[in-house]
Amino acid sequence: MKKIMNIIFSIAIPTMAGYATFFLIYYLYQKVFFEYRWLAIIPFVIVTAFIIKDNMREWRVIKQQG
Repeated sequence: MKKIMNIIFSIAIPTMAGYATFFLIYYLYQKVFFEYRWLAIIPFVIVTAFIIKDNMREWRVIKQQG
């Protein structure tokens, strides 16, 4: 049960928060830079890279615990 809670609190919730942040930034980019909508890929790449790096680190910690 503790391992499941660690996965939820260390991986799932931060991932959802990260992508929620991305969609807010994406919406802002679409409104402000309508002609340059392709620039919205920048926050997506930043958020995705951070989440992948953080989740890999958390997964290693969880695997070592259990």
